[in-house]
Amino acid sequence: MPTIRPYQPKDAEYVHIVSVRTGPIAALEAGPAQTLLFATYVDYYIEHEPHNCFVIADEEDKAVGYIFGARDYKPYREIFLRDYAPRTKGFSLPMRIECFGSVYLPSFFYKEYPAHLHIDILPEYQRMGLGSALMDTLTAHLREQGVPGVMLGVGSKNEKGKNFYEKYGFKQIGRVPFSIAMGLKL
Repeated sequence: MPTIRPYQPKDAEYVHIVSVRTGPIAALEAGPAQTLLFATYVDYYIEHEPHNCFVIADEEDKAVGYIFGARDYKPYREIFLRDYAPRTKGFSLPMRIECFGSVYLPSFFYKEYPAHLHIDILPEYQRMGLGSALMDTLTAHLREQGVPGVMLGVGSKNEKGKNFYEKYGFKQIGRVPFSIAMGLKL
């Protein structure tokens, strides 16, 4: 039975695999496109806020899903733009816009929702209640830190994701061409 536990450095390889298998860029192969994916959705969190990251571990203690949180959007955005965005130069503008929606869109809602999150679970571990359990883990963790709200960006065509977040209690708070911002009061 899979279990939820705090992220550990040994999980880095597996969370990258989860990111590739569940990412918004179809049919990624090893190489440059993964740099864009990792820079946007994984590396900041595990390198700067591992204490706000949790994984689903399988029977072999390998990460098969994760939820990553940034407690405070302002320093996240500053570090992301300085250290991670430059890694994505050379990618097409539409590809960068699709990925960066999760970086720019939340800036409009920072005061009410200062934290943000990113969650992914391998398809074979979905629909088992693990997504809600990950959300419960991170939201309780953020609430203990006095965070009043959390937001996320979801692809505007990702109906499955939008339905999951709405069922959990998130409300749509904003929109750009490729992304919808959703917020949850804690």
